[in-house]
Amino acid sequence: MRVLSIKLHNFRSYDLFEANFSERGTVIVGPNGTGKTNLLEAVYVSLRGTSFRGSLIDCMSHDSDQTNILLETTDQTRRIQFLRENQRISKTFSVNDHKSKILSPKNRLPVVLFEPNELRLISSSPTRRRDFLDGLIARVDSKYERTLRALNRTLLQRNELLKRHAEDRSLWRDHLFAWDIKFVQLATQIASSRAAFLYAHESRLGSIYSRLAGKDTDFTIEYLPSVSMENYEQLLLERLTRSRDYEIATGHTSCGPQREDFLISLHNQPAIKVASRGEMRTIMLAFKLLELELQTEVHQTEPIILMDDVFSELDATREKLLQETIEKHQFIVTTTDARHKDVPGSKIIATADISPLQNAPE
Repeated sequence: MRVLSIKLHNFRSYDLFEANFSERGTVIVGPNGTGKTNLLEAVYVSLRGTSFRGSLIDCMSHDSDQTNILLETTDQTRRIQFLRENQRISKTFSVNDHKSKILSPKNRLPVVLFEPNELRLISSSPTRRRDFLDGLIARVDSKYERTLRALNRTLLQRNELLKRHAEDRSLWRDHLFAWDIKFVQLATQIASSRAAFLYAHESRLGSIYSRLAGKDTDFTIEYLPSVSMENYEQLLLERLTRSRDYEIATGHTSCGPQREDFLISLHNQPAIKVASRGEMRTIMLAFKLLELELQTEVHQTEPIILMDDVFSELDATREKLLQETIEKHQFIVTTTDARHKDVPGSKIIATADISPLQNAPE
């Protein structure tokens, strides 16, 4: 499957625009603020049903009541419509005229997204690292995605209950215990899946990192759970019980997957402390190339690669290795640097040349 074209109506900075893509690769060139990332986001929304930049309501042009996307691939026509209703939106996804309110997992196409911010995740917050890891696993394991949603709903309900502790004390404790049991069961599944994923792919990530770095490097990953992974469920329940007074005071669940992290080491030293800027970028690039391999294996088809001004973050050696990798897939790349127009096999689109439409996509 290859993406052929896209038409936009009231999507972020675009009123009426269209773009055609090469079946091999497309490089979108232009200065900042000309809508390159918006165009990439529209492709992502069409293929995955969500945005990588926040809520779908944010994709609608300011004060517009309706947003439309029409995406053509080699074997599908995808239509997405957002209608504003007060502070909410209604969504309609259509794949070859089969409509639904959400884009079902079977209709989500494999996409690997490279963002500049991801290349800086090692030095960022644990929250962003968790989100990155959760997203990676969810894109190759739909069961994990469902469990993660269930955990987040349970966490929200438990936190709300903690904030209402002044109600009938006995009944409140019974309710909280019930939520405790559900929470630790789901938490165990999430923490176990995260740890298993990292340890299962540690060697593979190390190999990719060494190839990108151009030298053999000792590369290790350690998951950092709230309690020991051995007997995680029981230990987490006990810790929640001990933390009851603190949680009542703060109104938040004090431990569990929502507070856990993972540690990457180079030569037995924490990367966050000893890695150079280039080495940190190489680590995250290794994760993205691993995802590319895993999505290809899981979906039995080559993912489309979307890259948002990533080349500007890399040195010449890593840039060359990345170019050699993406040449094997269909890719859409944005860049502000005209030097990167010469990605082999690519078509060039200058943002100033994206042509206006006479009518909104139907």
